[in-house]
Amino acid sequence: MQFTFKSYKNMLSNLEQNGYIITGYDNYRENAKCAILRHDVDYDPQCAFELSKLELMCNVKSTYFVLLSSDFYNCFSKKNIDIFKQIIENGCEIGLHFDEAKYQELDNDIAKEIDYIQDEIEILSKVIGHPVKAVSMHRPSKKTLEANLKIPGVINSYSNEFFKEFKYISDSRRRWREPIDDIINESKYDRLHILTHAFWYSEEELDITEKIRDFVEKGKYTRYDILNENITDLKDILRKEEL
Repeated sequence: MQFTFKSYKNMLSNLEQNGYIITGYDNYRENAKCAILRHDVDYDPQCAFELSKLELMCNVKSTYFVLLSSDFYNCFSKKNIDIFKQIIENGCEIGLHFDEAKYQELDNDIAKEIDYIQDEIEILSKVIGHPVKAVSMHRPSKKTLEANLKIPGVINSYSNEFFKEFKYISDSRRRWREPIDDIINESKYDRLHILTHAFWYSEEELDITEKIRDFVEKGKYTRYDILNENITDLKDILRKEEL
């Protein structure tokens, strides 16, 4: 499977043709054969929004998991809040992408980890003005995966229910660990849990080096645009064409 919008759309069609009903985390039991679509927003919310528009066209719903503290994007900025709200308007859900690594004091304290998740859920819900009902872990430790965290009022996408009872398939690091098309076509599994990262998908196929180089290059123009909104006559100091 290529990492293009066309290929992603074909995957959605393939799921339908093979009898899979695309559901959310909270209503999958209504269908004997189902697939849950999950997206981790690690780098760029705009990429997530573009993929949600495609899903809207295909009349499917998914969940986009957002980092509360990312070095790549500010989930509190008006621009990104608007993006998250637009994703919701497209029929999808926003979930919390929880990064346990930033809490050094956890030290295997599961109760404390659950407290931090609930705190971040509350914050993100207030920021986007919409209830956040699910969490996914960002690069989870073995301890967290094995803990099968039970979080009151929150769906844990890494719980045994979704991580072991479903066939879990991921495109992490722009590589499917197993052939997604074959798994769908063979229909060996009645329940699929599919993780994709919108960051890797574009109109044309780009290899991992090209995609990362493109992201890094665009970063300088993004920073220039932000500076231009805050520094009067920035063009007299540095023109965008000089970058």
